Amino acid sequence: MAKDKDKKAKKAEETVKVTISAHPRAKAGIRRARTRAALIAFIGVLVLNLVGDQTTFDAVWRALLAGIVVNVIVWRCAIVVWRHILKSELEQLRETREERAREQREAYERARAEAEAADKAANAQAR
Repeated sequence: MAKDKDKKAKKAEETVKVTISAHPRAKAGIRRARTRAALIAFIGVLVLNLVGDQTTFDAVWRALLAGIVVNVIVWRCAIVVWRHILKSELEQLRETREERAREQREAYERARAEAEAADKAANAQAR
């Protein structure tokens, strides 16, 4: 029973959760995308409605609704995009760490082989 708990604890330590809300670039990127898209939609719809001889009240009302709808749509799209970006960044980080660990292992093995060769040479000279 204790072994199972130790294994679960070790696995939990190895697993790192990365959230979009904790990632500063993702948070800022999503906020920026939402703001820009909503503003562009608002201005576009407002201008088109005013040019189309709508009353000012109707034009602003429709522009506000368009801004809100675009904000929500872009928010969801930005979350999907940032999830993919974060997954690829984590994959690159994992590959980099594995490569570094492999290089360190190879360097250790080379140093160990050199030390063994030097010991053999010293033992041969001592005889």
